[in-house]
Amino acid sequence: LLPTMKCATILLAVAVATFAPSVSEARRIVGGQFAEEHEFPYQIGLFLDGNFRCGGSIIDSQWILTASHCVLDGVDTIPAKGFQVHVGSANLEQGQLYAVAETFAHEKYGSFQNDIALIKLQDKLEFSEGVQPIELNTVELPVDTPVIISGYGRIGDGQPISEQLKYNTAFVESKEICRSLTGLSGKGLICFKSPADNGACNGDSGGPAAHNDKLVGVANFVLQGCGTQYPDGYAEVAYYVDWINEIMQKN
Repeated sequence: LLPTMKCATILLAVAVATFAPSVSEARRIVGGQFAEEHEFPYQIGLFLDGNFRCGGSIIDSQWILTASHCVLDGVDTIPAKGFQVHVGSANLEQGQLYAVAETFAHEKYGSFQNDIALIKLQDKLEFSEGVQPIELNTVELPVDTPVIISGYGRIGDGQPISEQLKYNTAFVESKEICRSLTGLSGKGLICFKSPADNGACNGDSGGPAAHNDKLVGVANFVLQGCGTQYPDGYAEVAYYVDWINEIMQKN
C-alpha cells in the first residue's frame, strides 16, 4: 500500500519516448535552461525496449546510479537485456548506447522509500570530455544549499518536449518540512525546493542533483504535479554510500 500523503505524489518515470533513433516524447526539467554539449558528462539517459524511461548518473566506468522504480515494473525486476544507457551527448539523438548487464534495485524499496538502484554495464565506458563519472556526496548539506538538477524529463504538465538535456537550480529543503509535506518519515530522503514553474518532471526519475561536482540526490517523485510550489523528492546519496559501495564491490 502507498503511504498516506499530505500531497499527491507522482513517480517521475516515463516509457513513452521512442528512440529509433529520434525521440518523439522525451520529457524534461521544468523551467531552467538547455545544457551545453558535455556540460553534464555524468548524465545518462536510460532506455527500455527503445523507449526513453529515466535519467541516471555515471559513478564508475561500469556503473550507473538511478532510481529503483526505473528498473522495476512495480516490484518485479525488468530483464536487463531490455535496457540501454545513452552517454556522451546532451542530445539523445547523438552520443553512444551501452548494453546493460544487470540491475540492482534497493532490497528495501517500497512506498516511495529507498528509491535508488545501480545499473552495471556490459562493457566499461570510455571516459572522454563528454563521458565522466561524478563523485558521491558523503555529507549532509545545510538547508538552502543550491543544487543543480538535470534531466531529459518533461518541461511541464501537458507541455511540448525535446531530446535536449535541461538543467535548473533547486535548494535543499529542511528535513522537517520534507517529512511534513510527504508524510514519509524514513531516512534517505532529501527534498529540493524551487520557485513555481521550476523543478523536476516526468522522465527526470533517477537523474542527478549535484552540488560542487558531487552527486547529492537521485530524482524520485514530485508533489501535486510538475513545477508546483511543493518540493521534489530525491534519494539522498550520502545516506546510501555504504549500500552503493557494497553492491559494486560484490558484483
